[in-house]
Amino acid sequence: MTSATTAHEHRRPGAVALHGVVAAAALAPGLLVAGVGALVAGPDAAGAALIGALAVLGVMLFGSVTVDVVSGLMPHASLMVALLTYTLQLVLVVVLLVTLSEQPAFAGVAERRWLFGGLLAVVLAWMAGQVTAAVRVRIPVYDLRERSRTSEDAGDAT
Repeated sequence: MTSATTAHEHRRPGAVALHGVVAAAALAPGLLVAGVGALVAGPDAAGAALIGALAVLGVMLFGSVTVDVVSGLMPHASLMVALLTYTLQLVLVVVLLVTLSEQPAFAGVAERRWLFGGLLAVVLAWMAGQVTAAVRVRIPVYDLRERSRTSEDAGDAT
């Protein structure tokens, strides 16, 4: 890599679309849990499941986009940022859960269960989506530059 190259040349072109697809796929089970909650336990359970699903989706999406942006701009710092972002995500989710579970709207055990159910559905779906995306997306480990063909190379090919 020369100083003339910029960081955005090495970014994946479909990163934004990939985050959107994973987020939409992760939200689907959360909406499913909210729908089941509405049918089984009423609108309070559905609201609790939906709040849990959306809250954890926001935290996960923030962390994923942050790591993607940093790895595109400063590849040497991506592992450190990934670990720090993961720690921040865990702290945010725990603080969010403790704060929400102490609110009067979630005072009942049933609402707390639906809150955690929506959250867990999105977390599991997000993890599955991230693993699937990581396996299917082609990310080069190192940058191979194409050799410019010289007259000697052209003569060897014939």
